[in-house]
Amino acid sequence: MSAIRTPICTIVAGPNGVGKSTFAAKYLPDRNNFINADEIAKALEERRGRNVKAARIFLERVKKHKERLENFAIESTLSGTRYLNLISDLLKEGWQIDLYYLWIPNAEVSVDRVSDRVALGGHDIPKADIIRRYPRSVYNFVHCYMPLCATTTCIDNSGEEPTIIFTKKGNGEADILQRETYNLLRRIVKNE
Repeated sequence: MSAIRTPICTIVAGPNGVGKSTFAAKYLPDRNNFINADEIAKALEERRGRNVKAARIFLERVKKHKERLENFAIESTLSGTRYLNLISDLLKEGWQIDLYYLWIPNAEVSVDRVSDRVALGGHDIPKADIIRRYPRSVYNFVHCYMPLCATTTCIDNSGEEPTIIFTKKGNGEADILQRETYNLLRRIVKNE
């Protein structure tokens, strides 16, 4: 008799421009089930109403994977709380939630990275939105999303290669690998 496999929803999160899509392409085990609203919007031909259509398609894909009990991954800045209902529903249905949070030290780095992305043909985000979202992203990561996850891996993505700041299982203690960066992240959360 085979054991029943727990389906997994992986969240790749972090501020704008942190490199979520690049990270997912390189490190997620099954890239085919990665649902990215920005990529969906980019693929739509008609510009008018593109974000609304992309959101609808995103939700349809999530629903499909949920119904099939297929592992899937999503990306988010976590600057809002709109995914909390999805996570709550998944947890009630027996899913495991794993979170990779990509961190950069400040909103100015986000602004610069989005500017670099636009220069290479990527999508733009207004500077005011980036600056507003940065502290919310870090705060929501720590206070809203991390407590719901089976595993959390927080990664410093400010250098050439990602390096793990800390890992955490459930509500256990964090295994801190970069104490100085961890303390900086905690100060940002405290000031928000």
